[in-house]
Amino acid sequence: MNAKPFIFLLFLFLIGSCQEKEETNDSASQTGNHFSDSTLVEIHQLQDERKARELVKYFSSENERYRREAAMSMASVQDPETISYLAILLDDQHPGVRSAAAYALGQMYDSAALQPLVTALQEEDSVLVTREIIESIGKVVTQDSVDILNGINAETDAQREGLAWGLYRAGIRNVHDPLFVQRALSLLDTGNTYQTRLGAAHFLSRTPNIQLDNYLTALRKNASIDQAPSVRMALALAIGKISTENAFRFLTDNLLNDTDYRVRVNVLRAMGGHPSRTVQDTTYFIRSLEDENINVQVAAAEILSGQEGLEPGQMLAMAEAHPDARVKGLLYASAIRNSEEYTEAIEKIKEEYNASDDRYYKSALLGSLGYTPLAYDFIVTEIFSGGAPVIATAGVSALITMRGLENFPSSLKQPLAEVMKDVMRSGDIGMVYLGAQLLSDDRYGFRAIYDDISFLHESKEKLSLPKDNEALQVLNTTIAYFEGAEEMPETTNPYNHPIDWEFVKSIPENAEVKIETTKGVITMRMRLKESPGSVANFMELAGSGYYNNIAFHRVVPNFVVQGGCPRGDGFGGEDYSIRSELSDLRYGEGAVGMASAGKDTEGTQWFITHSPTPHLDGRYTIFAQVISGMDVVHQMEVGDRILNISLPEL
Repeated sequence: MNAKPFIFLLFLFLIGSCQEKEETNDSASQTGNHFSDSTLVEIHQLQDERKARELVKYFSSENERYRREAAMSMASVQDPETISYLAILLDDQHPGVRSAAAYALGQMYDSAALQPLVTALQEEDSVLVTREIIESIGKVVTQDSVDILNGINAETDAQREGLAWGLYRAGIRNVHDPLFVQRALSLLDTGNTYQTRLGAAHFLSRTPNIQLDNYLTALRKNASIDQAPSVRMALALAIGKISTENAFRFLTDNLLNDTDYRVRVNVLRAMGGHPSRTVQDTTYFIRSLEDENINVQVAAAEILSGQEGLEPGQMLAMAEAHPDARVKGLLYASAIRNSEEYTEAIEKIKEEYNASDDRYYKSALLGSLGYTPLAYDFIVTEIFSGGAPVIATAGVSALITMRGLENFPSSLKQPLAEVMKDVMRSGDIGMVYLGAQLLSDDRYGFRAIYDDISFLHESKEKLSLPKDNEALQVLNTTIAYFEGAEEMPETTNPYNHPIDWEFVKSIPENAEVKIETTKGVITMRMRLKESPGSVANFMELAGSGYYNNIAFHRVVPNFVVQGGCPRGDGFGGEDYSIRSELSDLRYGEGAVGMASAGKDTEGTQWFITHSPTPHLDGRYTIFAQVISGMDVVHQMEVGDRILNISLPEL
């Protein structure tokens, strides 16, 4: 053991014990919410301010609750210098503290945390802590040390569950070996817990560069018998990695008929990129355009929009006949993509565009026009027409698509370069973000076109933290690219929005919020204990009517529905940011999380998950859980609006 942190903690223990003689009376308000205890408020305030060294003093507290909260706070602070202090807590007498310390060590994603976790695992007797330690090992193990995961015995439910998620956490970082695949397959056995099977299935579906061709029989068996849709939908993607005709036919003949729409969405995605797919297999996607769930229809249309070799007249006819605006836009894109000179389709799209008052439909139509240079002038005009921000950003996205076409005309390269100057000078966060990405794409040679990049610096002067963090991140990268710089300015948001603790204390422990939408009512239960700052932020905005009439601007089939953007295109917010609050909660179906452009950049936008999305765990704040109305969430479309949010009496 390192003597330095031990002596430091011993010193803090002596100080902390004296302090707590005065503090314990303050925690007697057991009838209030979690934060009626002023010490817990202080711990979370230090977490919010990212004061790691001051949080460490609570590791020596006599109160187990404070030690646990302080350890869990480190999962949000993520200061590698606290690894040695957290390692000491792995020997704490209380399993809750040990579990929190193990989780926080995993959140460091630092190999320095590996040895303390391995040592603790050898001595741990709590099944819950064992599970947490093994998963955290997966977060910090390196390719050179994969034998550590391979060597873990999985004889109990807790060990098997920890191993499944440990394999997954390592796998999504591209840390794995062939034995991982065999172990994951064994963990799919239906005798194992749901979480074990889910973790193993996600390892197989999300880990890059693994070879599954020899395991089709086992995957088909488990995909056919597992009762959990979440497991089946992950296995559908895993089977999609197998390049054989047999794998493709199992998807089309079996899983595409699954009763759960989310499985069908994943099957379509697995089929869409499968090497055995032929133009004749397009009938599966066309048939799915009539599915009872809108997400399946959108997923099918997305695949058709990117497929070559289709009959443009057929796609145009289907686009005109389909009732959903988003699907129509994707099918129009397919018609143009398969015949860029198809003027009938172009004129039809323009006609629909000019006749519509729906900004999201107009955006979808602009996106479809990005597949033909013949629409260049029309798109440029609409970008600068002064319409809704979502139309302007859709237009810039369409130009990016157009520039990527193999037959993009040489005659348009210089005009596009001039237009991009205007895009960057606009000061519009969405346009700048998208434009900067295009300009720094080395394939297009913008660096050779521009003699003067002062327009990029002009663009930067119009942006500021914290509101424009997302655009500044990309713009700084672009400026560095043009100037040949190896380093770029940091875009870390300053601490600018302290938590209103008096308001937090007024919120009921399990407060429920009702969201009335154009599709129906969704009820969420707040996660106040884990995410007080995010809950307070959401409820303050909701209570002021901020979210009323704001649309859900983003719906990704079998992933999320996202709202809270006042601009309506995902680039909007207010001139402040709140801190990420990361805890050992998991993103299951109906988890409500804060959208962000990176750690500590959250603001007004939030999302609800359609199904388990473990790649978001520990990276995005979970501040609520849907407890009723998931049927509404599963039918939500882009453009559906929040009408009103009802809060509990405070």
